[in-house]
Amino acid sequence: MVVCAGNNEIISYATPIGVGLVESSIGLTRLCMKEYVENLVFIGSAGAYSYDLPLLTVCVSSRATQIESSLITGASYTPLDNVIELEMGKSVSRETLRKSSGNIIGSHDVVVNSSNYITLDSVVATQMSQAGIAIENMEFFSVLAVAREFSIPAFGVFCITNYCDKNARTDFMRNHTKAKEILAEFIAGLTSKDKREENKPIGGV
Repeated sequence: MVVCAGNNEIISYATPIGVGLVESSIGLTRLCMKEYVENLVFIGSAGAYSYDLPLLTVCVSSRATQIESSLITGASYTPLDNVIELEMGKSVSRETLRKSSGNIIGSHDVVVNSSNYITLDSVVATQMSQAGIAIENMEFFSVLAVAREFSIPAFGVFCITNYCDKNARTDFMRNHTKAKEILAEFIAGLTSKDKREENKPIGGV
């Protein structure tokens, strides 16, 4: 099953579950209780912590953190587990994901941070990057948390709309429509390859 945040991020082939950490966890929980879900694929936009990742790059992940900037700067701590990594599922390999990107700019396996707030401070962004976290998306940590609770293999596919600096909002608005088109193309390619594999005769002929 393919899901997305919703609201202004409606993407072809994906079911909306809600925006942010809270709405997405409630929406996805309801969905998983109502339907049988074998695998979960979350698709959405993301901000990059490093300028090394080009805008509109496609990134793939099954690892998420939930870290606020105050933790990075040493101004807070948490007693909670703030890292999740799940299996992507036997039916989807990383090689399949790389191939399904086709002529899209690129595909990277990354760590995703989730927060209800968008990072505008490039210094914080650099610290996140140095900690091994590449991009931020508001919902992904919740998606993996729900998937873990229901024992569902899950991963995310993201398209970078902006860098996490003072221009984040402007760049997001400029690139959002194109990012949604790229994500829809990526998922369409992945879906068509899965169907061709299902219909392939025994022996691979």
